[in-house]
Amino acid sequence: MRSARDLVHLFLITAALTIGFITLGCDQRETILDVDTPDGDVVVERDRDDGSISVDVNE
Repeated sequence: MRSARDLVHLFLITAALTIGFITLGCDQRETILDVDTPDGDVVVERDRDDGSISVDVNE
C-alpha cells in the first residue's frame, strides 16, 4: 500500500500539471485546410476569437 507521502507527492504533481495547463491556455485556431504535397504544403487557419484567416505556404 502506498504511504501518505507518496499520495501527497502524487497530488502535488497533479495539481502542478493542472495549473500549468490552465495558465498556458490553448491556441484558439481552427485548421480549415491542410494540403501536403511533395513540393510543399499549404495550411489555412481561422482564429476563433476574431475570425481572421491566415494562410501559410511552405515550399
